[in-house]
Amino acid sequence: MIKRWVTTSAVLGVVALTAGSIGPAMGSGGSRHGSGHEDRVRVQSTNTEENFLDLGTSGPSLGDQFVFASDLTRHGRMVGHTGVVCTLTSVARDESQCLGTAWFDHRGQITIQGLVAGQPETFDFAITGGTGAFDGADGRLVVRELSANPTRELLTFSLS
Repeated sequence: MIKRWVTTSAVLGVVALTAGSIGPAMGSGGSRHGSGHEDRVRVQSTNTEENFLDLGTSGPSLGDQFVFASDLTRHGRMVGHTGVVCTLTSVARDESQCLGTAWFDHRGQITIQGLVAGQPETFDFAITGGTGAFDGADGRLVVRELSANPTRELLTFSLS
């Protein structure tokens, strides 16, 4: 991850959190939190803004941050956007703590959090809450890079 931050300043493929089919994939109008059912929401995330903050000593050091925003689309149609901050928590493990929020047009928000180490093509985070149609959300977000360009990812939110 540090290598990606420093050499490409790309979105680390980290959490461009994005939830999927915002309506149809959510079933009939919303999620069924607490019903024993799991809803899956999938969307494509494309980074639109990003910045690496080299804090403290020059080069990779504790506290460095990667901040980015992305557009969320489904079948080429814009359905929302994200805001994510990843903070370097271990240089030795090449590991960062990421916090993010996905905002879905007229539906609500989903928040995520977790650690990511190295440069995995697929990784996951805990869903820590939500608002609106996603009120009380929990579950996990799986992020999968779509190409060699780490600014495009497929995000699958599994809400339980």
